[in-house]
Amino acid sequence: MSFYGSFLTMDKRRVICILVAATKDGGLFYLIRPYAKEELAIIKKSSQFYCPVCGSSVIMKIGEVKLPHFSHKSLSRCDSYSEPESSLHLQGKNLLFQFFKSQNLPVELEKYLPAIRQRADLLVDGHIAVEFQCSSIPASQIAGRSNGYSRLGMSAIWIGGLAEPIIEGIQKLKLTGGKKEMFRQKQKNPYLLLFMPEENRFYYLSNLIYISGSQWIGKVKSLAASKQQYPFAVPKRMTLKEFEIMYCLFYQSRKKFVSSQVYAKNRVQNPFWRSCYELRLDVRDLPDAIGVPMKNAEFILCNAVLWQLQAVEGARKGMSAASLVQSGKLPVHPSFRAEAETLIKSYLSVYDMLKEQRVGEIGFLNLLYDFHCKTL
Repeated sequence: MSFYGSFLTMDKRRVICILVAATKDGGLFYLIRPYAKEELAIIKKSSQFYCPVCGSSVIMKIGEVKLPHFSHKSLSRCDSYSEPESSLHLQGKNLLFQFFKSQNLPVELEKYLPAIRQRADLLVDGHIAVEFQCSSIPASQIAGRSNGYSRLGMSAIWIGGLAEPIIEGIQKLKLTGGKKEMFRQKQKNPYLLLFMPEENRFYYLSNLIYISGSQWIGKVKSLAASKQQYPFAVPKRMTLKEFEIMYCLFYQSRKKFVSSQVYAKNRVQNPFWRSCYELRLDVRDLPDAIGVPMKNAEFILCNAVLWQLQAVEGARKGMSAASLVQSGKLPVHPSFRAEAETLIKSYLSVYDMLKEQRVGEIGFLNLLYDFHCKTL
């Protein structure tokens, strides 16, 4: 299931939409309050508007589908606007602007920062850049923009655009690379913050557990903008009962992965079969201590069963976590090699406790839960 519906397809003419325009006398005109169409028609006819960044002429658009907005003429080369904007984006920026105003915070809309040639959707309190991201963009672009703000001594808050509501509760989630970069910046308890303009409501995807690829497990909870605060409310850590539900979903994915490997071809080259052979393990009956959910598991880009098998095999052969990462046997996120080493060390310590028969089923879950939540 994708949580970013209604992505805008890039138009060949590259028409760019904005909510702020410069006037002939050097002032700024904002399309953020609910103007009557007749009022805007009079203003449009009697005024000239320009891009506040590049100075080129812009046109006021008063349509039936999109919110009123300004548009660069076709083939615009304005370097501060990277993509056309959907109604979702325009409406969301407007509502977020109103939200920060309601919190009695100084906020600027579509603030251009010439030192880094970036435009923040919103600039709050002069040093917090808020990006309302509705289209799918590469993780590298999100990281690059965040680094740009950091160079100016600013912090960045990324909020994903949501076109349709999400059923609340614990469930499997699909998060692409860009979305992962949006929550990786958060401390201790990573979560993804979304905003749905149509409902004027925030959605939280929290207590996230990585499976593999774009597959995650997490808790979905929503909060009306009228009940939101700033700094933004932070999700509570999961309870033991919630963790048990998450573990059941994780275990189902684990079983599915193991089944897919049992019938894999070319077993001699298959890392799953090779590790099972080296460890003298029955491929159809792996110990429960192999393939468990681990905090920060997204730093290793493969299924938990596979990397944990290789971690145990490496330890049996006397390899350090650093040596295992450096060997290239595991697909490690290039920006988080040190974190991947820490993850492997943490897993091996947990593995030594989990493999002890005396922990029992209840102790098994309690130990995993403690590992996930003790520092949150």
